[in-house]
Amino acid sequence: MEVLINNRQKKIKINTRRIRTIAQEIMKFEGLPDHVELSVVFCDDDFVQKLNNQYLGHNRPTDVLSFPIEEEEFESEIRMIGDVVISVEAACRQAEELKHPVELEIVFLLTHGLLHLIGYDHSVKSALARMKQREETICSLLSEKKLLKDLETHKTAAPLIKRAVTPSDAQNDSDDKGTGRTEN
Repeated sequence: MEVLINNRQKKIKINTRRIRTIAQEIMKFEGLPDHVELSVVFCDDDFVQKLNNQYLGHNRPTDVLSFPIEEEEFESEIRMIGDVVISVEAACRQAEELKHPVELEIVFLLTHGLLHLIGYDHSVKSALARMKQREETICSLLSEKKLLKDLETHKTAAPLIKRAVTPSDAQNDSDDKGTGRTEN
């Protein structure tokens, strides 16, 4: 499994080795074949706003966008599943609101975006519940495998799992604006 990372922002330093390992673990957990390739782009609000406007008609920044590649026939042995574009500026704002490290928020956004690439959606309530459950399962897996070491602020996976839960589910415990967006 190949994870290509393009860091187009300068706000924070990205641990690309950790991101690559986490993305590969998620893809493996989701049963994707070894010959899959994923592209992850870290950018600023301006860049993601342009993409959001161009491809989805929403002229505003968002936290994460996913662009699946649906190829029936492949020229090579590698199958590119798509791009996950993460606004680091949005991740910083959301991490501050949720009072956890920005790297933890980036991991959540990566998880959310990757799930979109493999077919998860949140446009209807039943699909939202299914996607949120899968996000929570993946968050627990990453925590159990110690891939979130030094990122979690508590001894358990609670901060990231809390992030995977809708505000109403968490009784408005946090002002979670990123997971319910339809433009992801």
